[in-house]
Amino acid sequence: MSIRAHHVEEIKTSGESFNLWQDRPVVEWLMRNTSFFDSLDCDCCGLTEVSVEDLERMLSEIGEKIDPGVRKMIERDIRFAVEKGDDYVPYYCY
Repeated sequence: MSIRAHHVEEIKTSGESFNLWQDRPVVEWLMRNTSFFDSLDCDCCGLTEVSVEDLERMLSEIGEKIDPGVRKMIERDIRFAVEKGDDYVPYYCY
């Protein structure tokens, strides 16, 4: 079966969760423990996702190293996914 490309008309975001250039503890943990960057382009832009389980593990392992505002946004992302019954949190990086 072939894979077809579809035109995207709208991507809706709900605010910045973390910054790939500034939130070093988050980025380093994601690099070591997930495939977060695999679907991003050479400028770290694109669509990717992280499992709720991985985000929860990250917060338990390095939560004290994460900026409190960033931690709050990641906790919000987890709640949003869980309430929808999703196992992954999608991120659009740009």
